[in-house]
Amino acid sequence: MQPKPTLPLTAHIPHAGTLVPAGVKTQFLCSEEELWRQILTLTDWYADDLFALPGAALTQTPISRIALDVERYADDAVEEKAAVGQGVVYTHSTEGARLRKPLSDAERDRLLESFYRPWHLQLEALLGQQIALWGHSLLIDCHSFPDQPFGFEDDGERPRPDICIGTCDNTPDWLAEYCQRYFEGLGYSVALNFPYAGCLVPERFAGDARVPAIMLEINRKLYIEDIAGLDPGQQALPVRKAGYGNLKQRIQTLMLELVRELERREAH
Repeated sequence: MQPKPTLPLTAHIPHAGTLVPAGVKTQFLCSEEELWRQILTLTDWYADDLFALPGAALTQTPISRIALDVERYADDAVEEKAAVGQGVVYTHSTEGARLRKPLSDAERDRLLESFYRPWHLQLEALLGQQIALWGHSLLIDCHSFPDQPFGFEDDGERPRPDICIGTCDNTPDWLAEYCQRYFEGLGYSVALNFPYAGCLVPERFAGDARVPAIMLEINRKLYIEDIAGLDPGQQALPVRKAGYGNLKQRIQTLMLELVRELERREAH
């Protein structure tokens, strides 16, 4: 059971899980080795540790995004990544190869009922509890990203930054500016809404000033060794770099500073 939050901060960490449940694994056409290679490539490695600030309310899942991606739109008609086979239910690899057999509507809906809807209900409930406790809650969408784009992505030859900050209608100017100044002050390169944009906010709290929200994405080159040399057959985990602990401390220091700044603003 998660300890009772002691901070008006809610962190959701959707892509750090690596588990593909047995009943879902039978849907895949690829070998176990190839499935793990995709998990290696897609996972936000150690994000569940980097952002696990003591006292924050955390929403995380052991389920891999390759089983079902809780941050995609459930409706493929409005989810742009569905066009490349990486909508809410991934059907293709990062290189465009077919990974999964075609699913019936009933199979797809079972996935949503098992993993997607419970995740969103949990996040909404956590935010509701935080607002009941504090009257407000900072919401951080916690991610990492690869230094090179996936095969279906086009960065226009623009180099990827160390830190990506995603904003949405729930992001006040002060919040994005504070994060950018903080990371740049530490010598990191920072980009707003590149290579990824936006941040997830439950529909119930969309536009709600009590829930200032931001996405923080950390370039994986900062804290893990290159995964290219890992043997997918051994299912070895990426190796953390020597500076991992320092980066974790900096991320969590920022999270605390953001809480203090939010409290200062709420007091005035």
